[in-house]
Amino acid sequence: MDFKQKRWKCMAAAMVLAVFSGIGYAWSVFQSPLIENFGWALKTISLTFTIQVLTSTIVPVFLGRFQKVWGIGNYLRVGIVIYALGLTATMFTSSIGYLYIVYGVVVGTGIAMLYPCLMAYSASLFPDKTGMASGMLACAYGSGAVFWAPIATSLMKRFDVLKVFAILAALFAIVMIPVSFLIKTVPADFHPKSKKEKTPSVRTASVADYTWKEMLKNSTFYILVIAFTLGATSGLMITGHASSMLQEILSFTPEKAAVFVGFISVSNALGRLVFGSVSDYFGRYNVIMFLFAVIGGAMILLTQSTGVIFVAALLAIGACYGGFTSMFSPVCADNFGLKNLAVNYTFLYVAYGLAGVTGPQLAAGIKTSSGGYNMAFMTVAGMSVAGFVLILFLKFRKSQI
Repeated sequence: MDFKQKRWKCMAAAMVLAVFSGIGYAWSVFQSPLIENFGWALKTISLTFTIQVLTSTIVPVFLGRFQKVWGIGNYLRVGIVIYALGLTATMFTSSIGYLYIVYGVVVGTGIAMLYPCLMAYSASLFPDKTGMASGMLACAYGSGAVFWAPIATSLMKRFDVLKVFAILAALFAIVMIPVSFLIKTVPADFHPKSKKEKTPSVRTASVADYTWKEMLKNSTFYILVIAFTLGATSGLMITGHASSMLQEILSFTPEKAAVFVGFISVSNALGRLVFGSVSDYFGRYNVIMFLFAVIGGAMILLTQSTGVIFVAALLAIGACYGGFTSMFSPVCADNFGLKNLAVNYTFLYVAYGLAGVTGPQLAAGIKTSSGGYNMAFMTVAGMSVAGFVLILFLKFRKSQI
C-alpha cells in the first residue's frame, strides 16, 4: 500500500487528535463555576482564556522547528503529555495566578504543540487538496465546543469543577496517546497525482520552498498577517460576546442564548470545512475576499436589525470566521511552499493570537465606553474593507508575476 492510500487513515487520526485538543473552545462553561468557587471577577478569570490563546499562538514559533528534530509522532506525544498534565494540575487551583500558569500557559503550550502541527500535517497529507484537508482538520478542532461544553457541563453536575479538569485530562490521555501512533511521517517526495492529472499538482510543484528566515524577508508574509488578523478579529469578538449580545440586544434568557451560541459554534465548524474545500476550486484569495465581504455586510446588519436577521448575521460571521481559520495553512503553502510548512505556518498563525486579543477587547472596550456594541460592529466592518483591499492587492500582484 503506497502512502496515497494510507493518508486517509493518518488524516482520520489527526482529526481525532484535533477534536480532543479543542477544550479551549469550551472555556466559557468553566467560568461561572470557577467564579462561584473563588469569587473572582469575570474580567479577572476571562484573562485565563486570553493567556491560553496567546500562548498557543506564540509558543509554536519557538517549538515548531522541533517537529523535524524529534519526528512528528514524538513531538505530538510530548504535546499531549504537557496538555494532560496542565489540565490535571488545574485540579489543584487555589489562586488566580496559579490558574493563569497551569491552564493559561501549560495547557496553552500543549495546544500549541498539537493544533498548529496538525494543521500543517493535514496540508502535507493532501498537497493536491490543501484547502479541503485544512478545512477538515480545522472543523475537527472547532468542534471542541460542540463536544466538550455539554460533556463538561454534565460532569460538573456530579463533580466539583476542578475535578472535571482532571477527569477530562485522563480521558484525553487515554485516547490521544494511542491515536498519535497512527500519525505517520509524510515522505519528502510525496506529490500525488490527481484524477485529472498525469503529473503532480501544478500548485504544489510550482511554488518555491521558503525557509522561515526567507519568508520573514517577504512582504507578502506581513500583508497576510495583517489580513488574517483583521479577518479573525470579527469571529473572536462574536465568540467572546455572543451570549451577552443576544441577552442585551434581543432580550434572550441565558439558557436561550446558550443554545444559540451552540448554533454559532456549529456554523463555525461547518464554515471551516466548506470554505476550506471550495478554496481548492475557486482560489484562496477569491474565497478570502468573499469572507471579508460577507463579514462587512453582516456587521452592518447587526447595527440595523433585530430578531431573525440579527441571529442570521451572527451565524454568517461565525461561518466566515471558521473559513478564515481554514485558510491559514493552504495560503501559507501556496505562497511559501510545502517543504517547510510545519515551521512557516507557526509564524503566520501568530495572526490568530493578535486577533484573540484585539477582538474581545475591542468589543469590551467599546461596550464599556458607549454602552452598546454598534461602534464595535462598524469598526470591524471597516476592518473588513481594509482586509478585502489587502487581499485584492496580493491577488493583483500575483497576477503580474
